[in-house]
Amino acid sequence: MTQLESESPTVTPIALAESLEKWFGDPGTESNSLNFSSALELDERNELPAAGIERLRGFGFNRFFVPERLGGNLRAAEDILMLTRVIARRDMNVAVSESTQVWMMLAWIGGTPEQQAKHAASVLQGGVVPCLAYSEPEHGADLAANTFRATPDGGQYVLSGEKWPINRGRTSTHVVLLGTTGDGTTPAKRRQSMFLVDRSTVLSGEVTGVPRVPTYGLRGCDISGVAFDETRVDGFARLGAEGEGLELALRGLLVTRTFCTGLSLGTGDTMLRTVGDFLSDRVLYDGPAAEIPYVNESLANAYLSLLVAECESLVAMRGLHLYTEQFSIWGNLAKVQVARLVDFQAKALARTLGARYFMRAHEHVGTFQKMYRDSAVVSVFDGSEPVCMDSIALQLPALAKAYGHDRDEDWRPLYDLRAELPVFEPHRVSVFGRGRDATFASLPHLLDRLAALEPSGGLDAGRLAALHTRGEGLREELEALLARVQDARRTPAGQDPADTATTSTKTTAPALIRIAEELSALHAKVAALGIWLFNRDHLGEFFADGAWLEAALNRGKVHQYETGDLDPAAARTLAAEMHRQRTEGEYFSLLTVRMAEPGASEEDGTDRPSASPTAA
Repeated sequence: MTQLESESPTVTPIALAESLEKWFGDPGTESNSLNFSSALELDERNELPAAGIERLRGFGFNRFFVPERLGGNLRAAEDILMLTRVIARRDMNVAVSESTQVWMMLAWIGGTPEQQAKHAASVLQGGVVPCLAYSEPEHGADLAANTFRATPDGGQYVLSGEKWPINRGRTSTHVVLLGTTGDGTTPAKRRQSMFLVDRSTVLSGEVTGVPRVPTYGLRGCDISGVAFDETRVDGFARLGAEGEGLELALRGLLVTRTFCTGLSLGTGDTMLRTVGDFLSDRVLYDGPAAEIPYVNESLANAYLSLLVAECESLVAMRGLHLYTEQFSIWGNLAKVQVARLVDFQAKALARTLGARYFMRAHEHVGTFQKMYRDSAVVSVFDGSEPVCMDSIALQLPALAKAYGHDRDEDWRPLYDLRAELPVFEPHRVSVFGRGRDATFASLPHLLDRLAALEPSGGLDAGRLAALHTRGEGLREELEALLARVQDARRTPAGQDPADTATTSTKTTAPALIRIAEELSALHAKVAALGIWLFNRDHLGEFFADGAWLEAALNRGKVHQYETGDLDPAAARTLAAEMHRQRTEGEYFSLLTVRMAEPGASEEDGTDRPSASPTAA
């Protein structure tokens, strides 16, 4: 029995995160199982962080991937977001190695009641380590071209082929894979089926690991592969109907891409915290280096990027409860934009560190370098950025057609962090969202709500007027982008269609990809506006006065910024709040999330909550 099984299921995502913080203790304390020093040492030796993984399992992390109806603690998507932030800020090797638990979600999406009950029981007993085996060496992201065979044979299947590169390919206990069950006469989209294989229960044949791959980041992770040689499994291993594999795979990826945002938020926090600590303690030109105007603005901009990324993540998590069927666009938008916000922030902070960024001395700055390498993977896995952008681009005509035809509804549950939500039901995810996106659909209501505001407290008339202008600019930008969709689909006048001929079946116009990129940045701005409008009365003065929001809306592409773009007063305000949270041991967040106390040892396992209601 884990420490979580007997605890009360009535805590918020924030309390849950703070509980895991205490469970781990201060990552700066070397005696703790999961600490920065050992994370660096193990990373240098390409070793899996076994002690940190074992500590996380002791918390009962696996329980948050099993729905409550099946005996687990999965009720709120935000629980997974917050727990992932806690782990990723310490070591991405641990976060990525253990978050493979999310792939059991495919049993809840496509499994029968009998399959769900059996797999839930296995996960809750502990020891289940799944891996996702979709990609093949010769085909990459082109899943429809896979050649791995799953030959039906008398109610069983014979599996043959290799999957690579796979996280936990060698060290997994269960394999979620796509195998070809159809033949040449079967439509490509219906040729593959999905299987969840318990490696300990195969009937015959072999399942072997493919050697690890040296990687730029995540050096402690088991990035390898898995091979099946005439491996016979019972028909119970198949999830969903024959030929439904690709659809199930895409449905699962829409959920996991959304959850990837927690990894970016966790690594982004540590990178900014590490640089902020170093520059605040370093004396240059007769004062703290952090007070140099260029450095101050750099830190302020990095902090602002994290706040916007958090808004996009929180709205997406709430959307998973309320608008689950719309994530064919939304999940891609959230993953891409949050990763871009943190990746750009990381590059800017590296420049701010200067020569120290290039040195590999065994000191705290090394943690920044490790996080820099590790965080880059978020834009690559569960569908790389180009794959996600292509998916958005293909749905742009439907988005343009649907915009403006949404019914008027109450947007409070989506944006008000105190509003209760229904239970998260992953099986409702659909690959056909018909162009609907609740965030964009809510924009007219958000602008009406903004227009009704009066100056108050720190929100003076000047800032309110600026926010009105920027808000209307969001509407104009969205309508202009959607108007460009039809033009981007046409062959330019005077151009011979033969000039665009290609042997590739992937023919998405680059102009549509460009629109998708601009829409992802706009999506994050609308999310930030919505979060601000519905939470001004309870998140404190810094949040309410809107200086951070004005600065975010002033950015062109919200993840990018140039030196000198940020208003000096806004830079001072943002940097001051960042330093306050840094020195008071809080997450870099619009919410108040307390970190483990400096020097705190890992907790002994008493008085920890286990699950969450739906309000923050």
